[in-house]
Amino acid sequence: MSVNRFGNESEEDTKLRRITPAIQKAGWKADQILMEYSLKADRYRIIPGQNFAQKDNQSARTKPDYILCRSINRPLAVVEAKKATKTAQDGLDQAIAYARMLGVDFAYASAGQDFIEYEVPTAKQRTITLDAFPSPDDLWKRWRELHGIADEDGQKLENALYYTSADGHTPRYYQMQAINRTVDAIIGRHRRRVLLVMATGTGKTYTAFQIVWRLKKAGIVRNVLYLADRNQLVDQTLADDFAPFNTATKIRQGKIDRNYEIYFGLYQQLKGDQTEPVAEHYRQVPPDYFDLIIVDECHRGSASEQSSWRDILDYFQPAIQIGMTATPNEKDGSNNLDYFGEPLITYTLKQGIEDGFLAPYQVVSVHLDKDVQGWEPEEGDVDEEGQPVPMRKYTLADFDRKIELRSRTRKVAEVVSNYLQHLGRMSKTIIFCTTQRHAANMRDAMRACNRDLAAVDHRYVVRMTADDEEGRGLYEDFISINRPYPVVVTTSKLLTTGANTKCVKLIVLDSNIKSMTEFKQIIGRGTRLRPDVDKTFFTILDFRGACALFHDPDFDGPADDETNWDGNGDPPIRPRRPDGDDSSTSPVDTLPDGQDGAPDTGQDGGDDQQPREMIVVDGVEITILGKSVSYLDENGNLVTEKFAEYTRKNILSCFPTEEAFRQAWNGGRAKKIIIEELQQRGILVEHLKKELGNPDLDEFDMIRHIAFGGAMLTRQLRASKVRGAKFLEKYQDTARAVLERLLDAYTINGIREIDDLAALKTYCGNLGGMKKIFQAFGNQENFMSAVREMENILYDAA
Repeated sequence: MSVNRFGNESEEDTKLRRITPAIQKAGWKADQILMEYSLKADRYRIIPGQNFAQKDNQSARTKPDYILCRSINRPLAVVEAKKATKTAQDGLDQAIAYARMLGVDFAYASAGQDFIEYEVPTAKQRTITLDAFPSPDDLWKRWRELHGIADEDGQKLENALYYTSADGHTPRYYQMQAINRTVDAIIGRHRRRVLLVMATGTGKTYTAFQIVWRLKKAGIVRNVLYLADRNQLVDQTLADDFAPFNTATKIRQGKIDRNYEIYFGLYQQLKGDQTEPVAEHYRQVPPDYFDLIIVDECHRGSASEQSSWRDILDYFQPAIQIGMTATPNEKDGSNNLDYFGEPLITYTLKQGIEDGFLAPYQVVSVHLDKDVQGWEPEEGDVDEEGQPVPMRKYTLADFDRKIELRSRTRKVAEVVSNYLQHLGRMSKTIIFCTTQRHAANMRDAMRACNRDLAAVDHRYVVRMTADDEEGRGLYEDFISINRPYPVVVTTSKLLTTGANTKCVKLIVLDSNIKSMTEFKQIIGRGTRLRPDVDKTFFTILDFRGACALFHDPDFDGPADDETNWDGNGDPPIRPRRPDGDDSSTSPVDTLPDGQDGAPDTGQDGGDDQQPREMIVVDGVEITILGKSVSYLDENGNLVTEKFAEYTRKNILSCFPTEEAFRQAWNGGRAKKIIIEELQQRGILVEHLKKELGNPDLDEFDMIRHIAFGGAMLTRQLRASKVRGAKFLEKYQDTARAVLERLLDAYTINGIREIDDLAALKTYCGNLGGMKKIFQAFGNQENFMSAVREMENILYDAA
């Protein structure tokens, strides 16, 4: 195909003059065309060793030129535009990629002369003229034919409109996929069971709300039951995402009030206690009473044949049943796939981080000597009550379940408190402990390490467990973005799932975890991204080797080799795997998820009961053998790397040789632009200054030194070269004063001050306006030439 011949017009010109008119002529109305929809958000990347995350402005790079919708949020096609000097083929692959992300069947590309059409499910491709672009009815009919949707069902789908809020909120692309695929499957293909797998923090309840809204609009369902196993899950969902429904209620004391249409209930309440007169409260209504049942966090056993909760689903067999989970792991026995079928969508933690919707994380693994080597009492050692300590080797599996080493708890609290000194002492933190008793001990130890802040407000550290009513009462304060207290929460099982902890920056693992489901749920407490309150990443501080689960193939972000430092030059410590495959520890005796040994009251999430006897020992010396820090690289893999190594790798990806870097630096582009582009790759000048220990180093020297090993000069030394070269003597009066002030600005703040014309107002404002300054050099071009000559002397390129 030949290149278009419409002159040197921009892409926007081509869209305005030819592509948009062709689309509109085919019958697409303004409210059916999305033109500013970003598929991704700005992503954050953690800079190793800096407790800082750098923003990558990827949202501007992932905007399809046109998304064509049958109705609001119901996309049918994507159109990618290119300017007239290119061809439609140049945009086709991008259009197909966008179509696959959105889950649409038709992709188009155009450079203003014609369209290339690509049908995603069949891979059929053809070229059509501008006048032959299909209408909304044409594409809708073709879509129904591709998916075998009958006319009657197609009309119901047309009626299944989205809820649109006053603020114009638009679902994210994966939410749109989940909503549309579910509604299409239920209405168009009469599917009765559906599974949605979406990582924690990606909006499962909002997705569920839109599904319910659309199915009710289509007349498919009337009465809806939303099942969960945590009060906070029910309360949050009812108050937030489902607020637009005025016919919704929470089932209280097992009573189903038939004056409502949407019911939120706990499995435990509906199942009831077998000793009650009416043991199974759900039998108050007939099996066909509910048209739709949504099972939130269905990984916790509702689909398991061994679970008594399964009785509820079996009783309401006629209802459409939708399971939602972040962790459909067959190893944990939930059997979600067997019951609900293959998921209609799977959106993972790794995808959420890469797309900029979830916060990235770094892992700090701490190795305590007694955890790695175990502890054996000496003859005559007694416990806190003066009783002899049974003589045997105690390992990590025993700590805080069979034996308490008080000094170990204090050491963990000390390490956590020291880390908060670097992260920020008011950073929201959750410490996951082995038992409720362990959580109480950890609370006391944390208060002892932070007496100054605990004296200001005792809520600085609280325990939040099943048997701590006061702590549970502070839950809403803890998850609030506006309330500072509580800051540190110690818990056991209570906050593992369903807790909307938006601002948590630090997750501490001092619990033996071998369930992948539980591990993912715990990690999910930190994944919410809130840049508006400075939450752009989170840290996992791991004391029990639980993060070895990142290496498990079942985790969606498999880790690279993770190095552990022992601090003494000894061989690296191999990460402890929670399956017990470790010579220094016995198998971890964590109870399976959902079987924590305590009856679940339906109030708070089933924290575990304590062993009847606990050996308590104090005075055992605990030392740190070593630490390792891992972070997510650009591919979403967990790796261990120092800041200098990370920076060098990223510089070399931009400039393979020192000569290439020097040519770019001394070329015609502003150095400010080069530095900003490097920052987008995670190369932060301010952090380099800290790493190299000298805030007066020149940007060029720091970057060159890290990547190529060059010598480093301070800005003062480079500025003295300019003054010694008699360069300034060529200029008089105002012109010389301007250059001297810019040179002083460089000495204080760096090369970006010389590059930026705005600096003239800051440093030379009292010498006259921009016009007068340029006149002192003859014109603006002469001024810029003088600045470039000064830069050449600074960097020896004259």
